[in-house]
Amino acid sequence: MCRIAGIWSEKESESLRDTCVLMRDTLSRGGPDDAGLFEDRDAGLALGHRRLSVIDLTSTGRQPMTIREGRFTICYNGEVYNYRELRQELEAQGIIFRGTSDTEVVVNAFAVWGASCVDRFIGMFAFAVWDSAEKCLHLFRDRLGVKPLYYYRHNGTFAFASELKALHAGFAGELQVDTEALGEFFHYGYISAPRSIYRNIWKLEPGSWLKVTPNHGIEKQRYWSWDLEEDGTGAATSENAYLDRLEGIMTDAFSKRLVADVPVGIFLSGGIDSSLVTAVLAKNTHQSIRTFTIGFQEKHYDESVWARRIAEHLDTDHTEETVTPDHAKEILPLWPEIYDEPFGDISGIPTTIVSRITRKHVKASLSADGGDELFCGYHRYWVMDTLDRLIAPFPSMLPRTAGRLMGLLGSDRVASLARAYPRLRLPAIKDRMRKFQAVLSHWNGSASSAYPYAVGYWLPQEIDKLTGAYRDSRSPLDISGNSLLDAMMTWDLQHYLPEDILTKVDRATMYNGLEGRDPFLDHRIVEFARALPLHMKYRDGETKYILKQLLRRYLPEDLFMRPKQGFAVPIYTWLHDDLMDMIHGYLNRDALREQTYLDPDLVANTVSEFERGRGSIAVDRIWLLLVFMMWRQRYGM
Repeated sequence: MCRIAGIWSEKESESLRDTCVLMRDTLSRGGPDDAGLFEDRDAGLALGHRRLSVIDLTSTGRQPMTIREGRFTICYNGEVYNYRELRQELEAQGIIFRGTSDTEVVVNAFAVWGASCVDRFIGMFAFAVWDSAEKCLHLFRDRLGVKPLYYYRHNGTFAFASELKALHAGFAGELQVDTEALGEFFHYGYISAPRSIYRNIWKLEPGSWLKVTPNHGIEKQRYWSWDLEEDGTGAATSENAYLDRLEGIMTDAFSKRLVADVPVGIFLSGGIDSSLVTAVLAKNTHQSIRTFTIGFQEKHYDESVWARRIAEHLDTDHTEETVTPDHAKEILPLWPEIYDEPFGDISGIPTTIVSRITRKHVKASLSADGGDELFCGYHRYWVMDTLDRLIAPFPSMLPRTAGRLMGLLGSDRVASLARAYPRLRLPAIKDRMRKFQAVLSHWNGSASSAYPYAVGYWLPQEIDKLTGAYRDSRSPLDISGNSLLDAMMTWDLQHYLPEDILTKVDRATMYNGLEGRDPFLDHRIVEFARALPLHMKYRDGETKYILKQLLRRYLPEDLFMRPKQGFAVPIYTWLHDDLMDMIHGYLNRDALREQTYLDPDLVANTVSEFERGRGSIAVDRIWLLLVFMMWRQRYGM
């Protein structure tokens, strides 16, 4: 696991080298063990690499790595877990290796099989290969987007990097904010590929490769997608047959994620997915299992007791820590450094904390991201599906009218009700009522048209006023030939998983010099899940049906059959009680007048509403405003 950067330009070569080194070393926290540089002066190209040594800790694993008498040079970030099997195939074709790294396997695989080499890889990766003979640069990103890859193309220069801050370091004076992308951030809390917050910088989409030719022409192609041909998984068979097949795939996929020359741990939240990863590995490997978790002082948000009980049952070496507002005060000033594009997932705070704790003990750790999107796990899936079935018999005008009436009534009446019943948790109720009102108001015959409002923060009409103009560029949910549940999972696999969940984990882990691994995102599990009949994922209102049945083979039911909680954070309490000074520091009148992106009066009114303690109608909006203003100040935009 590493961080990569590169530049191909018509500029003078010495300047090129300096720019590449600057970009590379901006990423030093993700690659603290070594730094490397490659130059092709005649071509005007430089590649930079920061290394986090996990496989082959010796100098034979250094990058950038060149083979075939100088023809192919690779700059690689990731892990290909089946590299030993691929190495044997390549050795059978006469390839001689000098080290034991997967990097050397990957670059030789490209030399032998070309761009189709990625079809053979089991793992996560983002890498660049320079072909000095053809004068072409090839970029690849893994199937699900576990590892990030950004590229810049403007004024005769092409550059790429693992993180935006590297490109900002190289081209700060040339970058401008993409206001459409900014609107997307306020809508969803993150920006989806191929866009980034900057004009002229794009994200390479998951499952895609990019070829840059002389004169910086670009050819882009998708080599993998979720919509694969039927593989037989969905054929009529018994429930036990499905379970046996999934268990076999998971056992192999999870075990492969332990391949390393350094200690490996597991993030154990106590939920279905992380418990399944831990249980399968505890049963099927001979390695000592180390688990890590965090909890909260606020009991409504704390699941650490369940993680502890599962760890005790599985006899793992368990470490836990409680996250407090003091942790938030410590992490928040670093937020724009960790998440170098405006990023609104507040659970990045505990993810950063658990990564820091884990790094004290191991150098790589498994998480369980993707289970919700693959096996229908989010509570919102149940809510939207139920709502769709309830409203379907009525004309579309009826829910839209009900939504408009709710908007006229406002949420203060809900707040009064909640104050009378504290257990109802005012912040959550007000936020949910606001989203419910938006969903109904934008109903167009199906919940599919309203889903972007159910998962949004600022609503599009509000963003129009906030930024001056906004149009949601994302394609709507595709329900042609699919159920609503399948369409929601597909939409989240395309947007929410790579751009929110995986971004959160990648940045939090790499900032702490920790390699994060995602066993649920082995493409074989993904392909199995996509072909699996819906009733094996969602049955009679029960989410993740097949995962729960499989987990029963490993754990007592009372350890995991409880309401889903998720990685929620007490953001309302933190912002209102402990972090108000930060709000005043970044969202005061003077700061708002200095920027030109947001309507200062609208922001000031939102802050005022929040200060008056009128519930969480403003809390998510306040959080996103705070995140953006911290980012803007850090990067001088």
